[in-house]
Amino acid sequence: MRAPVGGAIGAALAAFAALAMLVALAVALPISSACAAPPTPAAPVPPAAQAASAPASGYRELTWIQLVPPGWDPMKRFRDVGIGRLSDNSPRTAALMADLRDELDNAPLVETLQDTPVRLPGYVVPLQTDRDGVREFLLVPYFGACIHMPPPPANQIILVKLAQPSKQLRSMDTVWASGVMRLDRQPSDMGVSGYRLDAASVEPYRNKPR
Repeated sequence: MRAPVGGAIGAALAAFAALAMLVALAVALPISSACAAPPTPAAPVPPAAQAASAPASGYRELTWIQLVPPGWDPMKRFRDVGIGRLSDNSPRTAALMADLRDELDNAPLVETLQDTPVRLPGYVVPLQTDRDGVREFLLVPYFGACIHMPPPPANQIILVKLAQPSKQLRSMDTVWASGVMRLDRQPSDMGVSGYRLDAASVEPYRNKPR
């Protein structure tokens, strides 16, 4: 009888599962315009691949799938290690957990996005806030990432540096973020981001054309 996957290893696998869900559902499911948790938070909902909101002039509108290099398979090296037979207190599990996290944090980036003015929707994870408001935040593709769930791969986290601080932003707000994309892997308390948006502006996400 196989031991159940434990909490730590299960949490890491949830991050991989979230990426797989993003790949499978990004074309079909719209981002929620509400900031409250969805009815089933265990099944995160990614932004739509083709959102209805009109693109801002001069910006290339991206989907989250376009931040992942074609053919990247984060589970390739872990398929034959017998994860389901490991327990949380096993040294083998600790080593595997570190390998899983390393794979996520070093996820490959799409080099052609360097210096590209882009616009994409996502959820807000505040990083730097002062009396003037939020100055930096992580943009993530599904509800709860980096807060209620392990951080997704680095190629699914964007560090957003606002041109002007915002007093309106709250954790897990849904927004459009626009700015110049850079390839810049940066650690933070909430996860490792692979991309950065400079001089960015944000606006509330809308499901319908303006």
